[in-house]
Amino acid sequence: HPVQRAWIEIDVPQCGYCQSGQIMSAVVLLKENPRPTDNDIDEAMSGNICRCGTYPRIRRAIHRAAELAAAPAKGKAAQ
Repeated sequence: HPVQRAWIEIDVPQCGYCQSGQIMSAVVLLKENPRPTDNDIDEAMSGNICRCGTYPRIRRAIHRAAELAAAPAKGKAAQ
């Protein structure tokens, strides 16, 4: 899944405690809004607390997941 790939690529997890909730929220966000702004991400993720403070990496990973999710669609459209 693009979100999982982005999480690994950006090296989001630190302790891992909150990651399942963060990932699930990110998936829902991208399903509803495939090109979120930083404000969209902050609002959507505000219910998930990360005790390690990985919020900047989470935001970067969500933007990266949006890019990854869009890439195959562009390739298929060009065929």
